[in-house]
Amino acid sequence: MSTIDGAALVEANGTTFHVEVTGHGTPVLLVPGAGGDARQYAELAQVLAQNHAVIAYDRRNNGRSSQQPDWAETSVDQHAGDVVALLEQLRTEPCIVFGNSTGALIALAAALKAPGRFTGAVLHEPALLGVLANPDDAMATVQPVIAAGVETGGLAGGAEAFVQFAAGDAAALLPPDFLDGLRTNARVLLEAEFGAFASWRPEPVALSGMSVPLAVLSAEQTAPFFVEAAEWLASHTGVSRRTVAGGHMGFLDHAGELAKEIDAMFRQSANAGG
Repeated sequence: MSTIDGAALVEANGTTFHVEVTGHGTPVLLVPGAGGDARQYAELAQVLAQNHAVIAYDRRNNGRSSQQPDWAETSVDQHAGDVVALLEQLRTEPCIVFGNSTGALIALAAALKAPGRFTGAVLHEPALLGVLANPDDAMATVQPVIAAGVETGGLAGGAEAFVQFAAGDAAALLPPDFLDGLRTNARVLLEAEFGAFASWRPEPVALSGMSVPLAVLSAEQTAPFFVEAAEWLASHTGVSRRTVAGGHMGFLDHAGELAKEIDAMFRQSANAGG
């Protein structure tokens, strides 16, 4: 259960978050990736809310959460601390956490930081560029996309070009209000978050000792470096990487399949607890 039902502003960890809780039942927390905005998960939240209490939020300095105009430095650990503090403020029972891309990094870091808060973690397309054999090759794939967007539309154009590229064939399904927020907060994505998130690397010793059940998912239509990152994470946590339908932002057009993976984690954690 949560202390709110619907949308609310919630103070936690020194800032104010826009939080949405829909549905009823066992709780699921959705951690957004690039853009940091809960609206990217609208379809997935709708599917999950048929059986669960779905908690979605806009990350620090993103979307409808409070803004600090001079905010220029962050870390995965800071955002993980936000997740833990937010759950404490909501007085939520231990939940499944889902994250896509950089949201998967934050979800993983939160599970490492406060394992008692989570009954499982589902990590879809984790953007663990810091573990790649050749991270510069991955950056070389996306940097020209961002640069072209910046050239034609400034930071807003660069941020939108990056997310459209990441979404691939599902880009047309990106919610317009999410894109509006992305363009408004483009500086946060490209100047505060991008480099800090790209360099994050969890400690293998901590991963090998994880007590939170974990699912590591790769998309069928994705870049090889995302598969490499997911395989690295799976090997260090002792789980098998699984492949799911769609592309890097498959929650846009394959929400039902990802909801099934989250439901499978509920069953796995229930069996482990029983």
